[in-house]
Amino acid sequence: MVRKPARMYRNISKKPYTRREYMGGVPGSKIVQFEMGNLAQEFPTQVDLIVEEACQIRHSALEAGRISINRRLMKNVGRANFHFKVRVFPHHVLRENKQATGAGADRVSEGMRLSFGKAVGTAARVSENQRIFSVFSTPTYLEKVKDALRHGGHKLPSPSHLKVSTIKVSGRIVTPKFAEEKVVAAPVVIEEEPKEKEAAAKGADEHKGGKPAKGREPAKGAEDKKGAAPAAKAPEEPTKGGKPAKGGKDKK
Repeated sequence: MVRKPARMYRNISKKPYTRREYMGGVPGSKIVQFEMGNLAQEFPTQVDLIVEEACQIRHSALEAGRISINRRLMKNVGRANFHFKVRVFPHHVLRENKQATGAGADRVSEGMRLSFGKAVGTAARVSENQRIFSVFSTPTYLEKVKDALRHGGHKLPSPSHLKVSTIKVSGRIVTPKFAEEKVVAAPVVIEEEPKEKEAAAKGADEHKGGKPAKGREPAKGAEDKKGAAPAAKAPEEPTKGGKPAKGGKDKK
């Protein structure tokens, strides 16, 4: 399939077409990564690439600009010294009425007038003076960041300019959402009330003296240990016939 020039999809016309659950065959977006660089640190300098006209930016143009900017930042600034962010997403689905191409194709097939068309790609609808790309870094690398964004702006269908601003840094390290945080909690010490302390001390004393604690039943056999052991019953003497007499004594 021959790709049509980008100027055919540059201007915003009609309503946006974004309900993908009601359509099929929408091509996947080429841009899948929206944040790059060092995501765990705050940087005091922010440089934004801002478009000057309202237009539609295709997903292929966004990906081309992202690759150009990210490569220059990685080479000239270093991964640990910048945070690069893409601020738009290609929600709008582009449709096209495919026709025969080549020499004399207009004689073969002219196509249906005002046809609905088939999904061929996606694009982001942006307004005037909207931020497309943002890079956070330190003042040391400001010129290199501006150069990278300037080259990325050539991939977009609208003239653009840069805006530099300063951010107040809190001095803390921001942990990304996807990183696992390991927090070591300090031991918690609970102070006992005076009544609980007294009860605990009293129970310890009773345990040492061999007395059971209050509210508890004495163990089985404790009473037997205190008093004398019960006398064992004497065995009954058998009678002459082998049977014991009444009253436990033999008859004379």
